Amino acid sequence: MTKQEIRAAAIERRAAIEVPDRALWDQLIFERAHKHRAFQIATRVHVYRSTADEVQTMPFIEYAWGIGKEVYVPITPDSGHELLHCRVTWRTRWQAGRFGIPEPIVESDVDLVPAEHFAMDTAVIVPLVAFDRSCRRLGYGKGYYDRFLTRAQATAIGIAYQSQLVPDVAAEPHDVPLAAIATQECWYRP
Repeated sequence: MTKQEIRAAAIERRAAIEVPDRALWDQLIFERAHKHRAFQIATRVHVYRSTADEVQTMPFIEYAWGIGKEVYVPITPDSGHELLHCRVTWRTRWQAGRFGIPEPIVESDVDLVPAEHFAMDTAVIVPLVAFDRSCRRLGYGKGYYDRFLTRAQATAIGIAYQSQLVPDVAAEPHDVPLAAIATQECWYRP
């Protein structure tokens, strides 16, 4: 299968998850993933804002705030190929971003940091469409996270539903594997 076919099939399977299952599975994935050692010892975390069909990420953001971690979220630029990274707090105001995903309203340029800001003391929760047992991920096809993770020194943790597992994601040399992926059923590590 091509990447486009894998992506389309995984998105279809993810969208077909029943609402009661999705709510329970989101909780199970959060309980598993936030206990990852890298997330627990991180002084800062980078967490994407999820769409309705993705594993919900606000619990990660709220938990991190609650235990005193710095929290950053990505902003997809209107042009260019690099994500922007913005520090957020419970006071942050949000708006729909380029793809309809909630993004922070940037109040000060001080809140924006480069990818290199995310060192070994950072855990990144990474979005994905599909993944394989080697923790290679297939994203949405824009390459934002592969470029980001190449420049950051952080531990990258994927979160996904078990139905997003595929035999092979057709990875390419520029694709960055993750340190681990949590589903509602188990952990995957390379």
